[in-house]
Amino acid sequence: MSSRPEVPLFEDPAFDPARDLAGVAPDLRGFVRDMQETGGAVLDLGAEAGALCDRAAADAERLMRGASRVQDAWRRSRAIRRLALDPTIRRALAAAYGRRPFAFQTLNFQQGSEQPLHSDVIHFSSLPARFMCGVWIALEDVQPGAGPLVYYPGSHRLPLLTMREVGVNSDAPGPEDYERVFVPRFATVIAGSGLKPSELFIRKGQAFVWAANLAHGGTPITTPGSTRKSLVAHYYFEDCLYFTPMTSDVEAGRLSVRLPPDVRTRGWRWPRIAGRRAPVRPRAVLTALREMTREPFVS
Repeated sequence: MSSRPEVPLFEDPAFDPARDLAGVAPDLRGFVRDMQETGGAVLDLGAEAGALCDRAAADAERLMRGASRVQDAWRRSRAIRRLALDPTIRRALAAAYGRRPFAFQTLNFQQGSEQPLHSDVIHFSSLPARFMCGVWIALEDVQPGAGPLVYYPGSHRLPLLTMREVGVNSDAPGPEDYERVFVPRFATVIAGSGLKPSELFIRKGQAFVWAANLAHGGTPITTPGSTRKSLVAHYYFEDCLYFTPMTSDVEAGRLSVRLPPDVRTRGWRWPRIAGRRAPVRPRAVLTALREMTREPFVS
C-alpha cells in the first residue's frame, strides 16, 4: 500500500461507505461495513479450514498438557501458525485498516475462558492509535452452555481508557492495578454506556475479528465438561509504535514500548514513528531476544 492512514479506515469519524468502500474489493465491503458499525465482523475461512482447525486443536491439546490454554503455540504447531497467517484474514484486515497486518501472538483455549469484560487496547496499543485487533477462530462449532464469547457492539467507539483515567495514580502501573482497579472500572463504564451484549455462535472454520477497543469477555460455562476449542491471534499493523498501556503512564509519555514478534518471519517488528525506527530500551530488546530464543521453531 502506498499510503498509510493515521486512523483505521473503518474507525475514521469521517468514514463514508459510499465513498470509502469504493476502493475496497467487493467481497470485503460487507466485512468493513460490519467493523465500522459494530466493531466486529465474521469471516469464513473456506472449505479447507475445517481440517486445519482439527489439526490445530489436536496440537494445542497436546501442548497444553492438561492446562486450559497455551500461548504462542504457533512456534510448535504448523497448523496453528498457518491459521494465524490465513490469507483471508490478512486480506480483510488490510482492507479495513489500510495498513498491512502481522500476527504477533496466539492463544489456544480448550474451554471457554470465562474472562472478565475487557478490551484489548489496554494490553496492546499503538501509535497511531487503534492499529491492533484480535481474531477469534472457532476450532469447533460453538455450543450454548460452553461459555461463548460475549461482546458489546458499538463499544469500539468509546474513548480509550488509560490506567490514570480509571484512578491508578502511578508512573509505573502493573498487573495488580489492572485487576484491582481497571477491570471493575471498565465494567462500570460498559454498564453505563447503554450498549447491549451479544453472544457469539460461529462454526468451525469461521473467524470473528474485533477492533482493539471492543468490549468482550467469556460467558460462564453452564454445561459441565463442555469444550470451546479456539485459537485467538492478535495482530498489529506495519510502521507503528507498539506499547503496553497497562504498564505505561500514557499521560506522562512513559510508554512500555514493545518489539512484537512476527509470526510470518519468526523475527520481530521494530517499532517506528513517522517512518523512522523508534528508540527502544535495552530491557525491551532483551525481552524480545528471550522470546525468540526460548524454544526452537517447527520447520
